[in-house]
Amino acid sequence: MTDAIYATLGPRDTNHDRVLQRYLARGRLGARIVYAPNAFEVLDLCIQEDATHMMICAAHPAAAEIVAKAQYNHGLYLVDTFIAESEALAIICRKETVSPRDIALHPATRHYADLTGFDEVIEVDSTVAAFEGMLKGQWESALTQSRFLATGDLRSIHPIEAARDAWLILSRK
Repeated sequence: MTDAIYATLGPRDTNHDRVLQRYLARGRLGARIVYAPNAFEVLDLCIQEDATHMMICAAHPAAAEIVAKAQYNHGLYLVDTFIAESEALAIICRKETVSPRDIALHPATRHYADLTGFDEVIEVDSTVAAFEGMLKGQWESALTQSRFLATGDLRSIHPIEAARDAWLILSRK
């Protein structure tokens, strides 16, 4: 049993959450996970000692800044790295939407597909938020997990293979 508390991007069911769940299942029993809506708030959870560790994907647009601030301003250091495959993604929309004009996505996924056919790209805090906003009608399409296609009357515009990324764990020494 451990008292470790890992902070990562949320909400539950995001790619960060699923990768961290698999990481913790490899022998870090008893560790808890806390979620924040953006990478800077994940760092803040460690700074405020509400978490003992933080995990961020090296491909996240803010990763370099987060790691630098963590190490040089707040006494947090890289303690582990690993490579993990993310979930398969897709650009999805409702079946009745013929040509979506806008798309919501997490900034880390911006370059996963050609977005030139969209009039507007809306950045949100997670791929889950992109999906949920599409369901609520806030935008017409979302770059999100392809598994969400099974949850409703949706179609895939463009499938995206699962990425293999480097993941970073930071903590106090």
